[in-house]
Amino acid sequence: MFFSQWGALFRARCVRIILLVLLISICLISTLNASTEDERLKALFLYNFANFVDWPESAFQANDSDLRLCLFGDIAFGSMLDAVDGTLIGSHRLVLRRTKKLKDIETGCHMLFVSHEQRIRLPHFFTQIQYMYVLSVGDRKGFAEKGGVINIVRTEDQMQFDINLSTAMANGLSVSSDLLSLAREVKRLTPQHSNSSSQGLR
Repeated sequence: MFFSQWGALFRARCVRIILLVLLISICLISTLNASTEDERLKALFLYNFANFVDWPESAFQANDSDLRLCLFGDIAFGSMLDAVDGTLIGSHRLVLRRTKKLKDIETGCHMLFVSHEQRIRLPHFFTQIQYMYVLSVGDRKGFAEKGGVINIVRTEDQMQFDINLSTAMANGLSVSSDLLSLAREVKRLTPQHSNSSSQGLR
């Protein structure tokens, strides 16, 4: 029993190391066809974020409950994540939900990416549904400063990301030190500043 548990932990650690190497390579990639390649990199970022963020036990009904990744609205890279739909993240099966209907994700999401045209609905989204333990990811300037946890940004020659660590902690999330070390910037804004979603996430 001990050796089987150790073996499982060892395999999980190996997977994390492989994903970390992949994430480092993504951060270093210089892209020529930015419009197409950027969408693929965003999909890879999202999958890797799921592997380097830990949710509290209370975020799941059971130890093997699904980890829900919600894509709300028209998102160009959505279909690129179909390949990882159903894969295991620790003991949780990653379940991808792509929808334009708010009711489809009212039961909650562990990860949330909202399209540009749906972003104006976020104030209602968070105040009415009362999401907790959500890793919100965006790709717009100011997203991490104004309520989001991770913001994917394009610099002159590569894709990078910023992390609002204060918001992550306020949401009950634990971000791996490996992921923090790869961030372009780790922001430590107060929860009061981060919760001003009625203005900042539009």
